[in-house]
Amino acid sequence: MSLSTSTRVATVLLAVAATAALVVSVAAGTTTRPAAGETATFALQPGSYPSFIFPIVDGAHYSVSNIEQFQRLMYRPLYLYGKAGKPIVNQAASLAQAPVYTKGNTRVTITLKPYKWSDGKPVTARDFTFLMNLLKANKKNWAAYLPGDVPDNVKKVIVSSPRTFTLVLDRAYSPVWFTGNQLSQLMPIPQHVWDKKSSSGPVGNWDQTTAGATAVYNFLISQSKNISTYASNPLWQVVDGPWKLSEFRSDGYSKFVPNPNYSGAVKPKLAAFVEQPFTTQQAELNVLRTGGIDYGYLPQSEVAQASALEHQGYTFKPWIQWGINYMPVNFANPTTGPLFKQLYIRQALQLTIDQAGYVRDLFHGYGWPTNAPVPLQPPNPYVSAYTKSTPYKYSPTKAAALLKSHGWTVNPDGVSVCNGNCGAGVSQGTKLELKLEYATGDTIVSQEVQAWKSAASKIGVKFDLSSGPFNQVIADVSPCKPGASCTWDIGFWGGGWLYGVNPIPVGDQQFLCGSGANFGQYCDKTNDANIHGVQQQAGLAPMRKFQNYMAQQLGVLWMPYRPNQLSMIKNSLKGVVQSPILSLTPEEWSFSK
Repeated sequence: MSLSTSTRVATVLLAVAATAALVVSVAAGTTTRPAAGETATFALQPGSYPSFIFPIVDGAHYSVSNIEQFQRLMYRPLYLYGKAGKPIVNQAASLAQAPVYTKGNTRVTITLKPYKWSDGKPVTARDFTFLMNLLKANKKNWAAYLPGDVPDNVKKVIVSSPRTFTLVLDRAYSPVWFTGNQLSQLMPIPQHVWDKKSSSGPVGNWDQTTAGATAVYNFLISQSKNISTYASNPLWQVVDGPWKLSEFRSDGYSKFVPNPNYSGAVKPKLAAFVEQPFTTQQAELNVLRTGGIDYGYLPQSEVAQASALEHQGYTFKPWIQWGINYMPVNFANPTTGPLFKQLYIRQALQLTIDQAGYVRDLFHGYGWPTNAPVPLQPPNPYVSAYTKSTPYKYSPTKAAALLKSHGWTVNPDGVSVCNGNCGAGVSQGTKLELKLEYATGDTIVSQEVQAWKSAASKIGVKFDLSSGPFNQVIADVSPCKPGASCTWDIGFWGGGWLYGVNPIPVGDQQFLCGSGANFGQYCDKTNDANIHGVQQQAGLAPMRKFQNYMAQQLGVLWMPYRPNQLSMIKNSLKGVVQSPILSLTPEEWSFSK
């Protein structure tokens, strides 16, 4: 569904002065811990924090920190996935009853549960048609949009009662795929409050024309860019989720209080829930060691120190997520795009990535390779034998041989040069010098980049490195049209891709031609056909065909994955279940007395 933030990493210090518990720098973004039982504090990852509140998310903000760990607390989708540590639907926490498919899976009827908005108004089918109208008029601005998918594949919506509506589809679809990867991305939004074109303008039915829906969308987007008003703007105070935002800062600090009109089965038990940002892992760990965080994290580089924190009243629990890790390469770059379009170049680059070595030496065994769009972990029925085999095992020797066989003079620890016949668009004299931008705030990401740079240099690939916060990197490597501004080469934000609101691992959002989250604009018609086969055909054979092709073709460069974080959870904090799609459900949490 979305970009996963990089794994939480820090440096553990075993001793701490008592006075350090009292004061933490403002730069660390910390606050005084309230009495136990009142507020639960969750530590955010350095460089990754919520920054977008409007549920129709654009590509620059399509991340776990904005969706699963921020918006979902306030705005519930029709179907929320993640239950008991598995990537399955959590029907009890979903806004609608189970969907009913009829007429050969060409229609799906949805009945909303009797939810209310926080202002007391009922959540109705009109709130859903409001969403659909905005999506239809502004679909190209929605990061989740794929040509042919929602809203394109919904011919019309038939409303039969205030809480029941039927989607008439353009063809038959697999119910598992349509529910998991289409309906899970949709949520009613408050038409009676948001259907307006300006702050001072009246609420109307503006969304029912294309021009009106565009104007409403533009207004809501403009409001969402003013993050200093997130906790005060009346628009964002009308929610149907269990939590309302009561305080928000530009550094991502978020304080939530219970929605008194929440209609879900599980009501919040806490007085408040805080998402606490940190500028460094060291700052987070300083506070964790003093007991100032209820739900924090430990670096993989210091996993042996978990027992020290357990003695301080924490439980160590790796958080395994349902996703993959990769680096997009920019096929649209007018200068280096022709290089990336050569399969042998992508193969040579992949052969210099030592996935097994990174897991062993950098992850301290807490990790696993990524070889295709289908995850190896947690265990699942989708992954193929070919994907499990790691088709491109680390071998700089093979990588160098590939380059030589395609017209390159390989200059170890220098820059390899094309001597001719290197592939379409690759002229004689072209050098293998590439830009690589990566996310800061995660020591292991930096270590991976440096290890890869060293290995690639052995075959004459020179990386020019740059770095920035997670949010900056995903914005910098967003899809771009060929031209002077489309200059990035390789991007690595560290956390890969989480199959959250699209838990069926078909790769449509990341790898279909023209999809909004296809950062490098990889486009292969065979791959598109394979993806559509997964969407429309029964059984696991289409899934095997799709992933095996992508594993061989390398539309992106695969990197090893690791737990989202090595969690340290206070023993007194009960009810925490770590969802594989990384969503947070603090309404289930409570402190033991």
